[in-house]
Amino acid sequence: MADFYGGKADYSQKYATGQGGEFRLEPHSDGFYLSNSAYADSTRNQELSGSFQTFCLEVTEYIHDDSHIKVSTTYKDGTAPGSHAYKGSTGTGDDLNPETAWLYTQFATGNLDGYNYGSGGYKSLSRAQTAGSLQRLIWSLEEEGGGTDWGVDLSSYYGIDINNDQRQLIFIWETAYVQSGGWSGIGNVRVLQLYENSDYTGFRQDQLYLTPVPGAFLLGLLGLGAAGMKLRKFA
Repeated sequence: MADFYGGKADYSQKYATGQGGEFRLEPHSDGFYLSNSAYADSTRNQELSGSFQTFCLEVTEYIHDDSHIKVSTTYKDGTAPGSHAYKGSTGTGDDLNPETAWLYTQFATGNLDGYNYGSGGYKSLSRAQTAGSLQRLIWSLEEEGGGTDWGVDLSSYYGIDINNDQRQLIFIWETAYVQSGGWSGIGNVRVLQLYENSDYTGFRQDQLYLTPVPGAFLLGLLGLGAAGMKLRKFA
């Protein structure tokens, strides 16, 4: 399957900390074709209908209002259905880490243990603090710096500070992933590759997205309803 055009989006740093997520990806007036139906009420429509909460995959690119979205449905080498973050600190980019996909699935569906969705954060951590913990772990898993797997350090990284309680929460999430058993691959999580220009130049910060249907082959139909609109397909 080829990648698909996902429309245009704006963003805000809703519940964000430092230069990372949570970001709120918002529909743009020129068109936005991504459904948020897979998300829990705590991670969608946060003060803006049609929006959903997401996180950065890269640290050397920056999110930008009025961005064009390519929905990545292939691995870098094209051997299997999947998703690929382009560029970032790894240069040519890399395929999405399965643990990142698991974490984001748990977050998006409101099931990430210890995350503060409005109350009940681990050891009274705020939503912004739990967002910072998850963002730092995602950067680590995606080899973007700030620590290695099972070793996210306590120093500040791109404006996100981690205290001991946050680091303990990260270890809890790491352990839960290992114990998740049946999880395989990246599930229904896909990478949104963002661009500044309509010709897909001017690389911007790639973001995460949870599709409302299984399988990448249905991505081209998301959010269009009965309007009969078609997504533009990338070769």
